Amino acid sequence: MSSKLNVKPLNEWGFDFKKPVIISGPCSAESEEQLLETAQGLADKGIDILRAGIWKPRTQPGGFEGLGKLALPWLKKQDK
Repeated sequence: MSSKLNVKPLNEWGFDFKKPVIISGPCSAESEEQLLETAQGLADKGIDILRAGIWKPRTQPGGFEGLGKLALPWLKKQDK
């Protein structure tokens, strides 16, 4: 499976820029279930864009660093 993301400028996403575009999500994607439940909850509230960290700088030695490439497919999932 390819981890290539389809990145486009916001003006190509079809947003109505007459209102603010809201970006929200968890600080880090810690599990697929957590990310998908968060995404659905935010979508239900009209949030436009999901964001979640998959690589995190350490705040303390041995702290959670993120899941890296493992989490990329979760961020690419869409409700069909």
